Amino acid sequence: MSAYQHYDLLALDRPLDGDQRAEPRVLSSRASITATSFTNEYHWGDFGGDPARLMRTHFDVFAYFAEWGTRWIMISARARS
Repeated sequence: MSAYQHYDLLALDRPLDGDQRAEPRVLSSRASITATSFTNEYHWGDFGGDPARLMRTHFDVFAYFAEWGTRWIMISARARS
């Protein structure tokens, strides 16, 4: 059975360097990863990473939606140094 899921993570406070972009790449070979974003959609299976951990270490905003109605948003309340 297929199911559409969409993941977006944004780095607003500062861009990710090359090493920081490489870390999420291990979690998904199909994601679009830039210095300020991680975007991926799934039609089969699920994302193998932990969005909460990525928020603690790399990103400032997370948005998720799935075709069955689940919506999930996280916004970081801290500034990275």
